[in-house]
Amino acid sequence: MIAFLEAGPADGHRMVIGGVTALERRIRELAKAGAERIVVAAPPVEIARPMPVPVEFVAPGTPAPAGARRERADVVAGIEIVDAATRKQAEWAVIRRMNKSFEGPVDALINWRFSMRITRALARGPMSVTPNHVTLLAIAVGITAAALVLRGSRLDVAIGGVLLEFNSILDSVDGELARLRFQYSKLGQWLDNLSDDIVDNLFIAACGLHLGGIWAWLGVAAAAGRVLTSLIIYVDVYRRTGTGDVFAFRYWFETDKATPDAVYDPKSPLTWLRSMGRRDTFVFVWMLACVAGLPHWVVGHGLAIATVNLAIILVHLVIMASRGRSSRSR
Repeated sequence: MIAFLEAGPADGHRMVIGGVTALERRIRELAKAGAERIVVAAPPVEIARPMPVPVEFVAPGTPAPAGARRERADVVAGIEIVDAATRKQAEWAVIRRMNKSFEGPVDALINWRFSMRITRALARGPMSVTPNHVTLLAIAVGITAAALVLRGSRLDVAIGGVLLEFNSILDSVDGELARLRFQYSKLGQWLDNLSDDIVDNLFIAACGLHLGGIWAWLGVAAAAGRVLTSLIIYVDVYRRTGTGDVFAFRYWFETDKATPDAVYDPKSPLTWLRSMGRRDTFVFVWMLACVAGLPHWVVGHGLAIATVNLAIILVHLVIMASRGRSSRSR
């Protein structure tokens, strides 16, 4: 498919929307939609980064190639960009689309109100500030949260809980920024997923060690169970896809679902049940528990999640092994 992009009279295609020009955004969107070549009817515009498809500039008024898909280069998110006001309007409309379609309830209701504003501010900064930098900052915030809990005072525990929630918000920012500025990378994918596990397990263990006695052992056991479950999932996903995308993992009852959107169908009761174990949900609950001076809840809740997840993953391994033996015997 050939796409033909026409620029408007106000040169809105040159304006920056979420860190990249409207023109570059339209080119990448069309390439993702299946365009194999893009013709732009406008004076040449310098594009700093390599494009995913060949781009050719022709003089304004040049007829579109036969059969080409005609689009506007200055219309983003359905908004024609003609001035600063429409640029801002289009930018916010694009940012609001950067959330995952299968996000958890706390992300959908609360966290986006903070994360997307942070994302917007970062997107207006230099391209050298990447999503991976945000992830590293989130890790530092999460480790600080666990360290504060270990210090022991009630105020430290409360601040630690709030910092953990801030870590969860930053966990949304790195993905939003990557999608907004098209800054994807395999390293970022691995870093994003591993950082969640590292921070969450450290926080559970820190709460247990803070409480001492049997709670210390329960906290360490919860963290260990979560580590084992995550290891099994990572190995399975990497073996099948070569990536660290945990959303590519499918339990035995989901093997017919091709996409995360199918797995996390909002109409399915299972999706809402699983949301109780989604990170945005339990981190928000942990924050409330810490602010209320109840780190016991973090350990107990973390242990419950770890036990359920480990039990399900072990059942999954048995069933998938059985299916594998059945297919080989045919």
